[in-house]
Amino acid sequence: MKDAIEFKTSQMKALIKRRNALNKKYDTTLPEDIPLEVKSELELIVNLLNEFEINQLIFDERPTMIGIKNSRDEEWYFQQMKHWIERHTNALNAKFSRSSVYKFALHFFVENIALNANNACLNYSELVQKVNDANSTKNDSKLTAQLANVENLLGFLLTMQQRQLEYIPEGINLENGFVKYAINPINPTEFQQFGTPTELNPNNELAQSYEEYKKIRSRDKQLIKKYHQTGGQLDDD
Repeated sequence: MKDAIEFKTSQMKALIKRRNALNKKYDTTLPEDIPLEVKSELELIVNLLNEFEINQLIFDERPTMIGIKNSRDEEWYFQQMKHWIERHTNALNAKFSRSSVYKFALHFFVENIALNANNACLNYSELVQKVNDANSTKNDSKLTAQLANVENLLGFLLTMQQRQLEYIPEGINLENGFVKYAINPINPTEFQQFGTPTELNPNNELAQSYEEYKKIRSRDKQLIKKYHQTGGQLDDD
């Protein structure tokens, strides 16, 4: 765990840097045009910075020892926390005393929630939801990246097909070598007049070819998966 001075210094620097960045970004924006979420974040940062220091009188009036009444429920929670720390010994440098565990929980909450601008504005339900959705967010990010790759690939393939069809001749006169080019079928007029087959209509050849392609691709994906699972060894079946 960091000591209070070390954490306060790093956190104050981060908050001040964020405040300055927001102020610079909206320096030329009229106050009434600044987004509400930006105003709320700036207000939160100001409040957090003001709350960093505690009055000496507050500390002097507090007891140096804090008594926490134990119960069966509280003991269950403590033991679960202790089990987690035993699996992550670097969190407390292998110190398993009851006071160390309680101090760790307090410090962790303050450092990562109470003084973290991204979490401090969340109410309890939103905070719980954010913690539980951490894995979903990671999966969503991965899916977004995959979709972006698919979109880029489709755009690239369409461009290549458009350019390729511009250079495919309809016919060549062998006597004079004259090359006759047909109109590129990928154009608005062709689509308007003649339409085009799609993979959605099961009765056309394109849709049937697409279904066969999906079967082949699915089979190949299973073979690749099996190949990696067996360390590069595949049966002849």
